Amino acid sequence: MSGGASLPVAARWRPVYCFFSSVVEDLRARWVMVTRRSFLYSTAAAAAALSVRSGAVGAVGLYVEQVARAREFLVGLFDPALGLLPEFRGSPTYWLYHDNYLAAAVMKRSHPEMSAKIGAAIRRYGVTESGKIEIVLGESKSPLPFRRYELIEVGRDGEKVIKTEVVKPELFPGWEPYADLLVLASMAEGDRQVAEGYFAAARKMWDGHGFADVVVPGAGRYATYKLALALHAARRREFDFPEAEAVRTQMLGRQQADGGFITDYTKDGKNLGFANVETTSLCLLALE
Repeated sequence: MSGGASLPVAARWRPVYCFFSSVVEDLRARWVMVTRRSFLYSTAAAAAALSVRSGAVGAVGLYVEQVARAREFLVGLFDPALGLLPEFRGSPTYWLYHDNYLAAAVMKRSHPEMSAKIGAAIRRYGVTESGKIEIVLGESKSPLPFRRYELIEVGRDGEKVIKTEVVKPELFPGWEPYADLLVLASMAEGDRQVAEGYFAAARKMWDGHGFADVVVPGAGRYATYKLALALHAARRREFDFPEAEAVRTQMLGRQQADGGFITDYTKDGKNLGFANVETTSLCLLALE
């Protein structure tokens, strides 16, 4: 042996023990971090998947850019002289219901002053309701059974014509072949099972391009607003909607460079018509 007293065994092994102990602690900390991240990722992924399945886009905060552009489209159409929005850019027609009622609702949070002016303008013409479109916001007083409606003129301001929709007393039989009315009924119906039946009937009309209801064969076009209604109804009432992602993709394809949503489109995806207030407002409801 060389000179000097040898260290006890415990003392000789203490540095090695401390080294391995620190390694173990570091690995444990890393494992906890990875496990926590995996849990958070899995939870977020599950929430997103559930949102997509039911059409609940807003729940996961997606499509912020599309929503902002749609809002700017509506802001750009606001006519301060009337306190209303025209049907589409350059149109002399201003619809109180559905257009401006919907615009006031979707702009209330982001542009409360503009929303309030629209509401005041609607009341100024003595119009307080339509009786049908309020279903989408849960504000219809007597939504079912569906009744016939009439489009009427309520005022003029120079070349500008103010119109609205009003529901008449007569019942509207045979409404079931219309996808939009099926979706509206699914939101208005109090009986959950019946409501799900209405929504399921509308889902069956989805052909991979749009809702091919009784209107499509004669018109040769699909309606964008029906896509928005279905997405909104699925989220609001938590209906099973496995087609939601495909429906949403089709709807987003109708948004134009100015942020507005085109009213109609063909089977091959060609946009038809103009970007208007009603369609854009309903698409906003579906995306938020």
